[in-house]
Amino acid sequence: MLLSLHIEDYALIDRLAVEFASGLNVLTGETGSGKSIVVDALGLLLGERADAAAVRSGAERAWVSGVFRLDDGAVPAEALDALGIVAGEPLIVRREIGGRGRVLINDKPATVAALRQLAPALGEVHAQNQALVAFTPSAQLELLDDFAGDGDGLLPRLRAACAAWRDAEAAAAAWEQGEQTRLQQADLWRYQRQELEAAALRDGEDAELEQERLRLANAERIAAAAHAAYAALYDAPEAASRALRLAQKQVLELAKFDARAADLAPRLESARLEIDDVAASLRPWTEGEDASPERLAAVGDRLALLDRIKRKYGPTLAEAIALRSALDERLAAIADAEGERARLRAAAAAAAARYRELAERRSALRRAAAQTLAAAVARQAADLAMKIELAVEWLVPAAPEPAAWGPLGWDRIRFLATTNPGEPLKPLAEIASGGELSRLLLALQVAAQGRAPARAAAAPRTLVFDEIDAGIGGRAAEAVGRKLAQLGARFQVLCVTHLAQIASYAHHHLRVEKVRRGGRAITEVAALAGPERVEEVARMLSGLASAAARQHAAELLRRAQSA
Repeated sequence: MLLSLHIEDYALIDRLAVEFASGLNVLTGETGSGKSIVVDALGLLLGERADAAAVRSGAERAWVSGVFRLDDGAVPAEALDALGIVAGEPLIVRREIGGRGRVLINDKPATVAALRQLAPALGEVHAQNQALVAFTPSAQLELLDDFAGDGDGLLPRLRAACAAWRDAEAAAAAWEQGEQTRLQQADLWRYQRQELEAAALRDGEDAELEQERLRLANAERIAAAAHAAYAALYDAPEAASRALRLAQKQVLELAKFDARAADLAPRLESARLEIDDVAASLRPWTEGEDASPERLAAVGDRLALLDRIKRKYGPTLAEAIALRSALDERLAAIADAEGERARLRAAAAAAAARYRELAERRSALRRAAAQTLAAAVARQAADLAMKIELAVEWLVPAAPEPAAWGPLGWDRIRFLATTNPGEPLKPLAEIASGGELSRLLLALQVAAQGRAPARAAAAPRTLVFDEIDAGIGGRAAEAVGRKLAQLGARFQVLCVTHLAQIASYAHHHLRVEKVRRGGRAITEVAALAGPERVEEVARMLSGLASAAARQHAAELLRRAQSA
């Protein structure tokens, strides 16, 4: 429900603050006073397109802001969280026209798309030139759904089933479309696996071969170095082992005369034994390694193969070995392609069956409600001094092909009607005048909402009717006022009207007036009650608030309020 509307520098409005109440709110005033400007400003808060040309002359930008109270559960909790809205608290929406075109929801930056997401929970605008739009097949289906009701939560489940079916179909189609690519990949993977298997890779082999090639390429230098070291330690006349043996002999002689030298001989013996052991370890190198050119070439060829494998599948040998195992898994998955295709198709079929079940139930509910709605509209139209025969035309078969499936089911409908008994039924736009369209839209709204249980504690959604009473008068105008007041029992209704009969039924009467201040025309809005309201209704009746007009206005208000 709209609690208040604040407008700044928009069209003829300098600064304006308007408060609204529950029930039927009417806006009246002379033609050109700016009544529709207020409605247009509200439309901006519901996500309608902004026009920078509407910024008041001399101003850089315009601002429109509204304070709303949301109906309980009107917006899913996750959507409120995403927009940073706390459930149960007033919702403040601000929109800038011109400038940067900002949108703020509770003082946090948002987008026009976010406003449109919230709009169904906040309100909707019905202008006379929008009546034909309201009679599009999608709008008519929504209205029939309102009438049919959704006490078992079928529509949310139907939307979820449609999303699940589309996801399952997309997964199966993607798998099938990628089959040729997977077969091509399989050929490549088989070749790669064969190449890796033929290479008979062993982790660390490249490092070992590098060492072997280094030894083979330097075999002569290795033998010469080992021989020289062996000779210096053991084999040469001046070798370290012989020198130590001689030194040990002399130390033993010394120890005969000085006991302090007794522990030196064992130490020399230990050093000599260590040198002999090192010399023994060097001896194999002195004999030279098998440095055949054939082995050196074989090692080089093997290293070249391993380098090529690492460049293609590495960069390390360990990664190439790991890839070989991964290829086995990929090829195993390809081998089970038929099984995967069957699984995905089965999942899509199950999702389609679930969707069909829910869509059939929803369609049956709609078809049952369609006849009741036609009768209800005929009764409501009769109250509006209008005779009408209404029927619902189903534009698709009862169980169409998947191409027609959608989140709301597969039903596509069109309302057909005639206002002249005996004449053939035709689409609404072809049989109704502007005034009849206005009354018919109102009859449809009242009939569709007639089944919805009233919730006194909830904040009602706002319905705006902008001069929707055009083309009617007399008894029909009074009937429209009565119906708007009836609609106001369930919704907050805002109605722009020139008809005193309708204005007299208002629960909250606002007068829109264009005045001159500082040499410029501006729009002001005032709430009317008591004598002021009688004066305004009298003006609407006769143009001049004469005594007779005031008496007539007072009687009209008394009769409307008592009704």
